Amino acid sequence: MSVRHAIGLRLCSISIATGLLAGVSTIQAANADALSPSGMVVQAPSPNGAFPDYVKNTRSQIRTVLESTRFADEKQPFGSFGLDEVVEMRAPYDIAPDRNSCADGDVTLSRGENLGFVMVHGLTDSPYWLSDVRDALRDNYPCASFHGVLLPGHGTVPADLMDVAYQDWMDTVKFGVESFGPEVEQIIPIGFSTGAALIGRYYDMADHDDRLNALVMLSPGFSARSGMAWLTPYVRYVKNWAGKGENNDPGKYGSMAMNGAAEFHLLTAPYRDGSIGTVDIPVFVAVSSDDQTIDPLVVLDFFCEKVTVPNRHMVWYQGEIEIPDEQTQCDGIDVVKSANADFRTLNHAHTGITLSPNDPVYGLDGKHPDCGHYDNKEDKETCQTAPDAVYGERNLVDGATPGTLRRATFNPDFDTMMEKIMHFIAVSRAPATPNPVE
Repeated sequence: MSVRHAIGLRLCSISIATGLLAGVSTIQAANADALSPSGMVVQAPSPNGAFPDYVKNTRSQIRTVLESTRFADEKQPFGSFGLDEVVEMRAPYDIAPDRNSCADGDVTLSRGENLGFVMVHGLTDSPYWLSDVRDALRDNYPCASFHGVLLPGHGTVPADLMDVAYQDWMDTVKFGVESFGPEVEQIIPIGFSTGAALIGRYYDMADHDDRLNALVMLSPGFSARSGMAWLTPYVRYVKNWAGKGENNDPGKYGSMAMNGAAEFHLLTAPYRDGSIGTVDIPVFVAVSSDDQTIDPLVVLDFFCEKVTVPNRHMVWYQGEIEIPDEQTQCDGIDVVKSANADFRTLNHAHTGITLSPNDPVYGLDGKHPDCGHYDNKEDKETCQTAPDAVYGERNLVDGATPGTLRRATFNPDFDTMMEKIMHFIAVSRAPATPNPVE
């Protein structure tokens, strides 16, 4: 028996506090198929393949798995969302420039010509979690191209995260970036949570694509908030799940495989130990001080200590948790108050940065409210149906009347944040002003 395995066995008797590790409910999932590997796990694409083929094949794979597992045995595994809708939310995509908007010959930098965006989602979720950001960018940059990737192990059933490594995720991001054609001269990756860690690690590679122009990092997953996350690489050998939840969300998994949590911990080691390299291209960050999934202070350290260019911007959504006096701070931090009475929002959750209040699924009074933090059936039903439920992060649950708090899945400041991102992109893309001739 290896020392590593022996450590895992000794830890088996420890209560892991899995809700803290994974940020999901410990309620037993309703459908066993979600907790069994599909046998068709999404893999990293072939580096020599064409991006449209990757999108087509992966979409077909997601459909086959969901149709043969969830939809074969359950009448409505994702509530009112049908198979086509769920596949659409979870699948990667390849969106070309809108030629109708770019055909009048009056193409300028402000419309996104020769620009490519790569959208990278987070752990347990899907490309949908960046869809509102993507659509806002498309409206502003109709001449740009968009690659949305699906990280291996995602899109099908939660158990498919049991047999992936973070290098598979890295390979997918590399493929998404480098599969743009020569017509794309500038590339801006946009990452949410684990996706932000991945694009930062990709930039840190010596052979990254030299067309990278800027990085946009939303709720960056640089370190788990839980102090027990370091256990996951050992515990995964004796425990399959960091948390079992209801797997009825059309856009993400409700259960977290321990292997997924472990690979996230390994992926983010360079951010925690400070070995990640400096970033000498523009960086935009948005994070909540109250984030209960990742540690926002590690994000703050990265922004202040690793980003070396003047064009850097952080939106710090200030909630209940204040920045410690001893914490290093720097220029470029834009502090925005989280609470917003107009949207019944008390603070920003980890999940409440990238989506608009108008999002039909996760927005204000959307079709799929997040009430997984309630174990009591009555409290959960109240949370899902109450017309005056408020939105916030899980650190507010204990202080709220049972059943009244939904975990925030939208950003009341979304439109303003997007205006800041687009200004940031415009400045990042502007040609450098030559020094005057002496």
